[in-house]
Amino acid sequence: MESILQTDEDIRMPSKGRYTAGKQVSRYEADSENIDIEYKNLEGQGHTAWCSNCSCPLGNKKPLVIKALTVTVVFGIGLVLGFLFRKTVYSKSGDVPIYDKPNSSSIYSIKQDYDREFSKLIQDDLEDVYNYEDHMKIITRCVHMSGVGSANKLLDYVEQKWKTFPFDAVKVKKYNVTLSYANYTNMNANLVTVQTANGTLIFHSQYNTSSSHPEYLPFSAYSPSGKVTTTKVVYGHYGRPGDLKTLRDNKIAIKDSLLIVRYGRIHPASKVKNAEQYGAAGVILYSDPADYANNQTTVYPDSWWLPGWAVQLSHVRYNLLGDPSTPDYSSITGVHHKSEARSHFPKIPVQPVRYEDAQFLLSDMAGPVVKNEWFGGLNITYRLGPGYTDDRKVTLQVENMIQERLISNILAVVKGHYESDKYVIIGSHIDSWIQGGVDSGTGYTVIQELARTFAYHIGKGWRPRRTIIFALWDASKYGNIGAYEWVQEHEQQLTAGAVAYINLDALIQGNYSFAASASPLLFSTIVEATQTVQLNCSNKQWCTKLSTIYSQWMKSFPGENNMPKFKSIGDDSDHAPFVYRVGVPILFPQYTFNETMYPFLSTYPAVGALEDTKDYVEKFIDPNYTLHITMTKVLSDVILRLSDSAILPFDLQSFINFVESGKKVVNEMTTALMSMGITIDTAHFCVDAIERFSNAATNLKHKINNIDRSNFSEFDLYILNNKLIHLSRAFISDVGLPGNKHYRNILLAPDPLDLKKEITFPGIYWSVHSNFNKTEIKEHLNEQISLLVLSLNRATDILNDSMVT
Repeated sequence: MESILQTDEDIRMPSKGRYTAGKQVSRYEADSENIDIEYKNLEGQGHTAWCSNCSCPLGNKKPLVIKALTVTVVFGIGLVLGFLFRKTVYSKSGDVPIYDKPNSSSIYSIKQDYDREFSKLIQDDLEDVYNYEDHMKIITRCVHMSGVGSANKLLDYVEQKWKTFPFDAVKVKKYNVTLSYANYTNMNANLVTVQTANGTLIFHSQYNTSSSHPEYLPFSAYSPSGKVTTTKVVYGHYGRPGDLKTLRDNKIAIKDSLLIVRYGRIHPASKVKNAEQYGAAGVILYSDPADYANNQTTVYPDSWWLPGWAVQLSHVRYNLLGDPSTPDYSSITGVHHKSEARSHFPKIPVQPVRYEDAQFLLSDMAGPVVKNEWFGGLNITYRLGPGYTDDRKVTLQVENMIQERLISNILAVVKGHYESDKYVIIGSHIDSWIQGGVDSGTGYTVIQELARTFAYHIGKGWRPRRTIIFALWDASKYGNIGAYEWVQEHEQQLTAGAVAYINLDALIQGNYSFAASASPLLFSTIVEATQTVQLNCSNKQWCTKLSTIYSQWMKSFPGENNMPKFKSIGDDSDHAPFVYRVGVPILFPQYTFNETMYPFLSTYPAVGALEDTKDYVEKFIDPNYTLHITMTKVLSDVILRLSDSAILPFDLQSFINFVESGKKVVNEMTTALMSMGITIDTAHFCVDAIERFSNAATNLKHKINNIDRSNFSEFDLYILNNKLIHLSRAFISDVGLPGNKHYRNILLAPDPLDLKKEITFPGIYWSVHSNFNKTEIKEHLNEQISLLVLSLNRATDILNDSMVT
């Protein structure tokens, strides 16, 4: 018989399989006292005896009174002892209770602060490899396409599982949204064919079917249905504006042609939009082996490089505004859906193909040989076109469906003890068009383990200072729709109280180094968190026992001032509505590959392909889930710093540096326009506003560094933290940016030419680089500079309390 006695290590670290969704367990089996407990039926003899006593005369009352008092005293002592025993969980040193550390009763004291000792306790609870493997197995078992059966079943599973944890609430938020699907009634609906001049079929595109996953069908989400037959086929490299300009300069007509374009460098939607603007009739996307297969040296299943039979999937939406039919408000049940939803979709058909198919399509093309940098890894001579050396015709046929579907987000809430109206949000998406080992499996695996561990310590008496929200988003692959709808629905609360959003998307996509994208206010938080986790030194000659994840990050991506270099934030993930719409600082960490060795590889090779499986992750990226464990430890410390630190650990110096970098944008813009004969009179006001803001932020930084915490109260904390939270909100403009009012952050926004990158002072940038005449440029620039000056002044006023002092 298994002993019911447990060691402290047993209590702290649930073994594999303890938490089973929906399963009732005995108190001795439960890891948390708040898990549903199966009690025996209390009816019967005891019940009858109790009722009999109630109906009987009292008789001699004295013995009964003594018994009653005795029972009451014993019961009370038992409650007190039980409470103390349950609440007192000790650190490994055995000296200091983690959950019951003494706090001064004075109203002028800080009641709760970040505790490195407690962070270490949580990190120690995150090392069970079997847990990570189980989470990965569950998420990759099916293709979880939004709005259909398997995704809904997974959401139901997570809801039931999280409801066994001692969260304050588990919520499912549903939205009725516009999604895009391939035509599953006709498996040959999306096809590229080639015929000779006399109509003989000599080629048709193929894809690697899966008997285990018949729901997999290659398509480009939101591509319209259509059929294009032409002899004009043109090779367009990556489909960037410069690439298409090169074609035009070489007298290669793109208008009415089928443009064959490689994945990579910029977002697929940007490629299609560029092609459409040049008049292309349709776009064929493929993954060139020079980018995704290391020139076909060794490919999957023998390495992580993309095989020739794989097809990568993506959406091709131009604007990522959540539900396309409700761009101005959340798509909750009952709201009006606009008929112009498709105005942000391509107007030309788009279809991805294998690079084995692309080799046939690009062979025997006419036209000049491409320049060296346009060559790829196919065993052909790359030519620009148009057309072929013979009279063959190419047909692109697309039959996609646009449908209204119900999607679901699921959120678990842990209310804060002192600042319950301030929120730290951790999110990952749950949907996929493939099995999604890396995307979405790695993020799902880590968030599940974070939820499990934090829930365990909540059940043992700990509660964060601020509210923590764990979120799983639906319809992320369609342009972060689930996250966007939730942000729109709760925009006012998030504007007032969201501390940060942590994005777990394709979290472990390489094993070379830790890396991160982040808002400047969170730079120091993630840097300090990486210094708490030791690096696994295997196969690293420079590594020592003292090396941390920070050491690796700095070595791989060196920056300035003892800071690593942060990656671009970009747009096409679930962090976008948080940072670009409501101004919430975001963190987007990842384990990545060696970008110096593979400069053309924009992401892991199997992205969006059927080969992205649990086996792919375990065989080529993280065999023992070491990187998952490492990432989870880093993130647990980040969560604690943001949710428990008395003073929000915002990096004011990095924010100052970022704002001051905007001077360069203003000066370069002014110089460029002067050469065009355009003078912008408001530019110097912007530079002056930046200086005033920098001075105010620097003063506040010094005040924070010199605070005497022994004389700092919760009331003082509220005022200070409110300033810090509203600082980034000062740069949210209701007017929005030129050409896209839904991007409202005038400090940074996605590059209009590449959704994977962001730009500083985007209103200024867009005004100059849009197709405006001189008069329009001047008008737009003066307006955007005015908005920027107002925002900088507003931020300065927030820091200085200028409105009331």
